[in-house]
Amino acid sequence: MNTRTNSTPPHAEFFPPATPPPRRSVPWVRLRNDLLELGRVWPVIHNMVSQELRVRYQRSFLGFLWSLLNPILMMITMTAVFSKILGRNEPAYALYLFSGLVPWLFLSGSLTDAAYCIIQNEGLIRKIYIPKLVFPVSRILFNLVNFLLTLLALFVLLVPLGAKFSLAMLFLPVSIALFTVFVLGLGIGLAVLNTFYRDCGHLVGVFLQAWYFMTPILYSTRDLETIPLFVKLNPAYPFIAQFQAIIRYGQMPSGSMIFASFVLAFVCLGVGYAAFKSHEDKLVFRL
Repeated sequence: MNTRTNSTPPHAEFFPPATPPPRRSVPWVRLRNDLLELGRVWPVIHNMVSQELRVRYQRSFLGFLWSLLNPILMMITMTAVFSKILGRNEPAYALYLFSGLVPWLFLSGSLTDAAYCIIQNEGLIRKIYIPKLVFPVSRILFNLVNFLLTLLALFVLLVPLGAKFSLAMLFLPVSIALFTVFVLGLGIGLAVLNTFYRDCGHLVGVFLQAWYFMTPILYSTRDLETIPLFVKLNPAYPFIAQFQAIIRYGQMPSGSMIFASFVLAFVCLGVGYAAFKSHEDKLVFRL
């Protein structure tokens, strides 16, 4: 006989009976405990990601193809408009847009989802104990899956657009890993910030729009006499520039760019994690 009632939280069946781990003051001990706990509840994270993929496209005729068509249509539109305005060669400019736009969509989608992930799961958080890091992590992983599948599928366009396949592309997984760490740090920090201050969620879209135009995606720094200060101070620039160097120019990113990406990624993750853990116990009272 099925004893599960309709009031049972949708993901509760994946959790082994457990109590919250004891709080420890040593940072690396808490980090180790969190990693072990995330590993223990990995089936929950996997279920959340797969369920979101099914729900998003279940009533769509084209299904997952929309995740491929959106960046393609955006790339075609922007290429048609800005190649004329900027006087660019269309295939080369389309390739440049592709190399910057696809990772940017991963960044913007992840931050938009992460901002509301705690608030949207209020009912589940109040009913059973769940490590709250599960929610931002699952949202970033969902967008990462979309990013990887879109990047893989759109690689078929690289040959007609004139891409240079080289050994530099072997570095692409490292660039993706560093970018994911950077996005994860921003996402978990934004999740706790918007839970405490709901105005932040309304400002995310405006901030991302301004950030997009300050990032060299529509334009190239190679065409500028001097790189503007807002580009130099842009934390997304080293990551986007890596994808552009590898995909558009077939070149390895510079050592300084890789170092800057590494530092930014792990500093951002450390700050985001520290902010999340310092306010984790208070989140339920803000829902």
